[in-house]
Amino acid sequence: MSESDILNGLNPAQLKAVTAAAGPVLVLAGAGSGKTKTIVHRLAYLIKVKKVSPYEIVAVTFTNRAAHELKSRVAQLIGASVLGRTAVVGTFHSVSCRWLRSEAVKLGYPGHFTIYDEDDQLSLIKSVYKAMNLSVKQFSPGAMLTAISRAKSSLLTPIQFLEQSEGDQFSQVICRIYEKYQAALKQNQAMDFDDLITQLVWLWQAEPKTLARYQQRFKYLLVDEYQDTNHAQYRWCELLSKEHRNVYVVGDDWQSIYSWRGADFGNILRFKEDYPEAKICKLEQNYRSTQNIINASNAVMTKAEMKSDKKLWTANPAGARLQVVEVGDENAEAEFVIGQAIKLVSGEADNELSYEAEIAPHWLPSFKMPSRFYGSTEDLSGTAVLYRTNLQSRALEEVCLKQGVPYRLIGGVRFYERREIKDVLAYLRLLLNPYDTVSLRRVILRPSRGLGLTSLERLVQMAQAQSISPLVLADRAVLSGQRQAALVKLKQLFDYLKKELPVLSVADLIDRVLDKSGLAADILDGTAEGEVRFMNVQELKTVAAERVPGIGQAALEQFLTEVSLWQDQDNLENKAAGLTLMTLHAAKGLEFKHVFIVGLEEGLFPHASSFNDPAEMDEERRLCYVGLTRAKERVYCVYAINRRLAGSLTFGLPSRFIGDLPEDLLEFKSLAQPF
Repeated sequence: MSESDILNGLNPAQLKAVTAAAGPVLVLAGAGSGKTKTIVHRLAYLIKVKKVSPYEIVAVTFTNRAAHELKSRVAQLIGASVLGRTAVVGTFHSVSCRWLRSEAVKLGYPGHFTIYDEDDQLSLIKSVYKAMNLSVKQFSPGAMLTAISRAKSSLLTPIQFLEQSEGDQFSQVICRIYEKYQAALKQNQAMDFDDLITQLVWLWQAEPKTLARYQQRFKYLLVDEYQDTNHAQYRWCELLSKEHRNVYVVGDDWQSIYSWRGADFGNILRFKEDYPEAKICKLEQNYRSTQNIINASNAVMTKAEMKSDKKLWTANPAGARLQVVEVGDENAEAEFVIGQAIKLVSGEADNELSYEAEIAPHWLPSFKMPSRFYGSTEDLSGTAVLYRTNLQSRALEEVCLKQGVPYRLIGGVRFYERREIKDVLAYLRLLLNPYDTVSLRRVILRPSRGLGLTSLERLVQMAQAQSISPLVLADRAVLSGQRQAALVKLKQLFDYLKKELPVLSVADLIDRVLDKSGLAADILDGTAEGEVRFMNVQELKTVAAERVPGIGQAALEQFLTEVSLWQDQDNLENKAAGLTLMTLHAAKGLEFKHVFIVGLEEGLFPHASSFNDPAEMDEERRLCYVGLTRAKERVYCVYAINRRLAGSLTFGLPSRFIGDLPEDLLEFKSLAQPF
């Protein structure tokens, strides 16, 4: 493949970004401007034109879906054999986890450490509370985990956190719990999601020789979605690229919407300060949306106080005007959205009547819903309903179910968080890591085996005092007769599984666990729900067989790591899953033919918590921008006069974001009954 082949099809701005000279480069890429295409061609350009070895490149992003797309598109462009297996392409967390597996011993961990998800963290911190005689009513475990996560994202140890706080009593409590929680993680030979970044950064900072090995190998660092980096990830990038300074970051501060989980869009705004010699490239041409959608999106961002200087534009046709729709309540909202989505699929929406553009609503007869929908699921997959909070999905789901409209809910109970799935995974995790007391708790309780929580606490305390795993105590008489017998039987089960592990695939291992543990019989309890749960477990076997075809411990470690790093958006690979319901936050990085943004009311979107904080209001504004720019052809902005949410009935005023939209881009209509 020649240089012209790689550069073919790039617009002038993309060409400048792809061929930028070595050194620090910032690519400010507006929504729909070909960001992924640019970073794909940059990788191909480095390898094929600049003759950089793939072995010397690391490229990171934030979602498995984005990482997979990046890698597959580069492979299509230059050939999978050229890209090879030596180029490191993945998420921040998956890449860090891979490196930590080989460095963990330096941190006092085994290479097969367990990765705890939010549910595991909650279980562990509750056990910490119990050991410290703290009440969950006095200190919310969820809020405490958020505080600890913020500290880790800022690279603060418990003592450093206390030093940077005001030293008040609550900060002292957080410090103590953080310290005990971290100690409990280490006793369980486990890391949480934040640890995958912070532990590696701390290791690099503590051991310059270890850092030097990574710096010498990886001479080129490419970072996607740089505006979403927190301080720990910022430091990760800074340390890794410090030797060669070939750091190429792509992002859009206008799409920074994750400050609540520690992201600092100031990282992208300060890039020129960090790297004075940096080259700045702007991608402002949008290829996704119509002119009306782009003009509306720019109008929303005009009032943002902190933002980079750019303006999105497109050569696409003007397209349909944005629809601003007033409804009576959340139920009418759901009926309108589902009914209009069906019209869009059938083509009826192409002949919509034109309504006068005026703020004052006027009454229109409600449309008639079909008795049941038998349309194209594939067509519906091009339509998304976006909302500010997950609570808003209830009314939408109810109408979908009532009308037989297929839908996919992103952000509900994830597959790997279902009880039956976590029960099976607990056996697999405990097989690899017998110190994992969170998994041991699930194993002891399901199926019931005569060992209760009191026995578990005693086992854990005794095992930790002797620095051994709780199952080792089966060889000693530490419990009363029947309980000791149950413990012995449990250890025999894991001894058996351990002997079988080297010759079994993960799917076959799941079968052995279900059969030998009694878990299959426990799940299949004779109810319809039990049948569904068992089908979910069978699906877990399918996933294992497809993704990890190997056998033995290495295959099991790979499978459990992939499961731990799985994300909501990874489920979007199924294109024929119907109408998409998701939060605005979850929609970033995606695109749809038609988008409904519902709940556009003051106090809901923008959220009331942002009213007194200009920085938070800016983020709400960026969130609206993200929602608008997901759409290719049509946008519906819907607000309700009345809304019942979380048990309270509120009177709704149209969102200020609707007021920011130029009237010549809009059509207003009301489906609300007059007073």
